[in-house]
Amino acid sequence: MAQTAFLAPTIYTPRPISNGVLLTEDDRIRAVGTRDEIEIPTNARVVQLEDGFMITPGFIDTHNHGAGGHDVMETSRESLDAVCRTLARLGTTSYYPTTLTAPTLDIRRAVEFLAGYLEEAEKRPAAMSHPLGIHMEGPYISVKRRGVHPAAHIVEPTLAAYRQFAEAARGKLRIMTVAPELKHAPDLIREMIGTGVQPSMGHTDSTFEQAEQAVELGVRQATHMFNAMRPFTHRDPGVIGKVLNDPTIKAELIADGVHVDPQAIQLLYRCKGADGIVLISDGLSAVGAPEGTYRVGGLTIEVKDGVCRHNGTLAGSILTIARAVRNMRDFVGLPLEEAIQMGTLNTAQLMGISERKGCLKPGADADLVILDQQLSVRQVYARGLPVE
Repeated sequence: MAQTAFLAPTIYTPRPISNGVLLTEDDRIRAVGTRDEIEIPTNARVVQLEDGFMITPGFIDTHNHGAGGHDVMETSRESLDAVCRTLARLGTTSYYPTTLTAPTLDIRRAVEFLAGYLEEAEKRPAAMSHPLGIHMEGPYISVKRRGVHPAAHIVEPTLAAYRQFAEAARGKLRIMTVAPELKHAPDLIREMIGTGVQPSMGHTDSTFEQAEQAVELGVRQATHMFNAMRPFTHRDPGVIGKVLNDPTIKAELIADGVHVDPQAIQLLYRCKGADGIVLISDGLSAVGAPEGTYRVGGLTIEVKDGVCRHNGTLAGSILTIARAVRNMRDFVGLPLEEAIQMGTLNTAQLMGISERKGCLKPGADADLVILDQQLSVRQVYARGLPVE
């Protein structure tokens, strides 16, 4: 067994450990603690980190459409490999490839391809980001709150049509964004929860009462909070009011300072606390690539000055979870461990994978990110393998 001992000034599990040791064995974590607590095996390779450097769990992204110039709907192994390699270099060691609203046959084809890719990825350890499941963003969303999703391809949900998507996903569908006010959304939500799929309220014009009904049915997640949602007012709190007031709901957040103003992010933190926010990228194919023009799910996206737009409308981002963690620290003044928690443990708990992802503890996957004092990614290990 190949063992490596990482010696770091600080290790975030995400709880901080000073003067820490993290011991890995092949693709798993064997032990973590202080240097007084952990005995380093004589045959272990030792990695000594510089002063100011730190280790965090690998970041997890539940909402990502692509990276490295490639879209997850391209249905090409080479394209998905490029996405996975790019995300890993940027600190995201696990993610949920996310489809966009498109013609039904195109979505089904993409979902079927992603399911096969995920099945293969589970069997081959590689120094790249690990896709954990499929997130379908659309087509069961509000036309009024569609953002850049093409109106022509948004449809009313039916159980029969949903089951065709689920069949194509071969058990790999994990999240589906749905507008809870749609006529048959309650039936859809019951079906998803009964089959282990996480419904997420998003791209929605729902009232407070409609959102409340969805939560009563078991919805525990909101897609990119504040964006593509019915606006909050004091006489019509809507879905935003429900999310802010309900501690059972975790709110996805694009913390780039563009999609949500830092003042609104502070409000969200005051309402939800450290446990209630899940950092996401809503990243597009332009993540980790130069600015310019990109194709995403059939749309043309222009990336200029760090902002992605389609015909003038915000369209995803080039954010990374590592950058989002730094932004949360800077925008809200959070303790770093809380910001890290939002990009790691919270996500893993939401998705029911916290025994092996989103934390540094014995038995968990050896997904590690090494950050410097500026919180820039310096090195990444994906299931124990160094990412180049």
